[in-house]
Amino acid sequence: MLIRTLAAAVALMLAGSAGALEIHLPPETATYKPSELPGYQLVQRNCMTCHAAQYASSQPPASPRAYWEATVKKMKKPFGAQFDDADMPAMVDYLVKTYGAERGAAATGATVAKPVAAAVPAASGKDVKTLLAANGCMACHALDQKVVGPGFAEVAARYKGKEGVAAVAANIRSGGAGKWGPVPMPPFSQLSEADAAALAKYVLSR
Repeated sequence: MLIRTLAAAVALMLAGSAGALEIHLPPETATYKPSELPGYQLVQRNCMTCHAAQYASSQPPASPRAYWEATVKKMKKPFGAQFDDADMPAMVDYLVKTYGAERGAAATGATVAKPVAAAVPAASGKDVKTLLAANGCMACHALDQKVVGPGFAEVAARYKGKEGVAAVAANIRSGGAGKWGPVPMPPFSQLSEADAAALAKYVLSR
C-alpha cells in the first residue's frame, strides 16, 4: 500500500512538472554609453544587476554632480545595491560627465559643460502623472518622505495657501539650492507655466 501511494505521488509530480509554463524574457538591449572613464566599467558591472541602462538616460540632463552622488548613495542605502564605497566616486564621475551637467568635460578636459534643460515637450494639457514621469520627479521626491529632495507633503506644509502654487511653480522652473539641503535642484525651464503650475498644485495637494 505504501509503495502504491509513493508511486502515485511521483506520478502526480511528474505530470505537474510536464505542464509547467516556461517564461522567456527578451534580452536586455540598452547599454550605458561607452567611455574611457574608469566609472564606465564599474557602472556596467554594478548598476545593471538591478535596473536597465535607461534609468541613467531618463534623468534630467542638467543634474549636477551632487544629484548623481545622492542617487548612487541611494542605490546602496536604502536599496541595498552590492558595490564597494570605493567605487562610488568613479561611478558618479562617469554618470555626471555622460548623462548630467558635466557632459563633454570628459572628452574635452575643459570646464564643466553648461547645463542643458531636460528635453521634454512643454505643451500644456498633459496629466500630472505624465509630467511627473517625463521629468523624472519621482527619482528625487516621494509623497511623504525625503529621498534626494523633500517629500511632497513637506513642501505642501511649507507653501500651503493659494500663493504657494506660484512659488512652487517658479521653483520648479528655476531650480535652486539651499532651501531643502545641500543638493541643488536642476531647473526645468522647458516646462510651460501651465505645466509647472499643474505640478505645483499636485504637490500642494499632498
